[in-house]
Amino acid sequence: MRLRRIIIGGLVSFMGIVILAVVVLAAAWPWSDEAVFGVTFSQPHTVGIGLDWQETYQAILKDLGVRRLRLSAYWNAVEPEDDEYDFKDLDWQMDEAAKYEAKVVLSIGRKLPRWPECHAPGWSASLTEAAQQEKVLEMLEEVVARYKDHPALYMWQLENEPVLDFGECPPQDLEFLRREEKLVRQLDIDHPILITDSGELNSWLAAAGFGDVLGTTMYRTVWSSRTNKPFSYDYIFPSWLYRLKSRYIKVLRGKDTLISELQGEPWGAKSWLEMTKDERAKSITPERLAELGDFAIRTGLPEVYWWGVEYWYWEKEINGDDRYWEAARAYY
Repeated sequence: MRLRRIIIGGLVSFMGIVILAVVVLAAAWPWSDEAVFGVTFSQPHTVGIGLDWQETYQAILKDLGVRRLRLSAYWNAVEPEDDEYDFKDLDWQMDEAAKYEAKVVLSIGRKLPRWPECHAPGWSASLTEAAQQEKVLEMLEEVVARYKDHPALYMWQLENEPVLDFGECPPQDLEFLRREEKLVRQLDIDHPILITDSGELNSWLAAAGFGDVLGTTMYRTVWSSRTNKPFSYDYIFPSWLYRLKSRYIKVLRGKDTLISELQGEPWGAKSWLEMTKDERAKSITPERLAELGDFAIRTGLPEVYWWGVEYWYWEKEINGDDRYWEAARAYY
């Protein structure tokens, strides 16, 4: 019994040393203090918060100087009726990006950025899941064929956090994700595929089994339904931890990592449109925005896409508060 305790104690001590060594190496690992910043832009979200979406988009490019964009080919927007496609608005976004020589990560599939995550058109609601998946593949073929040679296209994002069960979506189906990836690769051999995952809730290992590049979310202050107040990850996930996770993904999967969503808008128990100014400030302020941008740089990840550019413009245009917009300008 005593020998057993000695062996177990030795193993625990050894593992402690290994963990400490990994932490020290991750913290000391060389990292670049430069990162290219972009934004995620959502046309329907912009309209939903009462802004002119084209004016907002042009301000992002012209005034703020953004040259990396993450856009979405929402299924319900590009195929509003079965087999009837409408690319007018997305064409405009892509063409405007090209005018400014901006690079676009184009999100495609059924589950894309912004609630409810799965943006299926109303006509598809009566279909079985199998039938809806076939229609998704047909839509993907149309979208990829249309934009694969567009000068603004930088890479595809296939689905949004597909290995995380989140949003008003069907259950996770990794086999279908493989079918989607295979189709996109057959249609376009020139552009890489980005697969995104939660930075705080997942290990990234499953998500990195797909695509060419891994994108991580980075939300530092979230709303806890358990405590009914904001919860901060500041003391749980330091910058070097994201760097460590990216290193092991590079070693185990051979994939590079970027930050696909960096928190830049409030998070609370309700929509920030329904919050007071003080309630919004509990999770984001202009000063906090700068802290988050600097934190992202310290992770050493080379590309960062802010989440919340529509919020900055809303504060500026609706509330006359340009502090968020100007705080973000420092990263462009």
